[in-house]
Amino acid sequence: MFLLPYEADVTMYRWPYANVGLIIAITLVSVMAFAESAGSPLALLVLNGWGPIGMVGHVFLHGGILHLLGNMMFLWTFGNAVCAKWGDLPFLAIFFGLAVASATIHNLFDGHPAIGASGAINGVVGLFLVYFPRNDIRCFWYIFVRAGTFGIGSIWMILLWLAFDIWGAASGGGGVAYWAHLGGFGAGVALGLASLRYDWVEMTDTECSLVEMMGSR
Repeated sequence: MFLLPYEADVTMYRWPYANVGLIIAITLVSVMAFAESAGSPLALLVLNGWGPIGMVGHVFLHGGILHLLGNMMFLWTFGNAVCAKWGDLPFLAIFFGLAVASATIHNLFDGHPAIGASGAINGVVGLFLVYFPRNDIRCFWYIFVRAGTFGIGSIWMILLWLAFDIWGAASGGGGVAYWAHLGGFGAGVALGLASLRYDWVEMTDTECSLVEMMGSR
């Protein structure tokens, strides 16, 4: 079964220019890399150890068109609301900070060369979970010859994806950078909780954060 989120039911009070710009930039660089040879300068963007270029630049490379499209749909669905919550410049700093955090965990627990924005995007998903756990997301599903859409509370779908990442990391990875996913997600949740604790973001009266949902505030 194939699941892909495409829309979050979140009211935004400003347009997420930075997130849209990120999607465009990542897509352009990834498509350029598809056409380049192995010795291309873009190869410097690969996460391969602790080099500063790769620690950030890996988000601009993807293993194929499906990898790219899937990641960009996740970034569109969850990143728009988080970008609108923080504002454009803070969101860019957060995104690349999450990329470094996910790369750090990947290097510590895996260490293989890696590409893709999945780790940073999982961090954005973690932030979304903290701010909007009760908001619905709409997903496209496909199984064999049937397809459709459905809506579900974001907390349940995000926890399902988290369970897959934990299982993948525990079972050895299978060529997927699961530790980067988990590192980014954990960093995103931690930042989200800190931002609520220290009032770095403003929650409206109609929004219910994860902290409020769990009855801690």
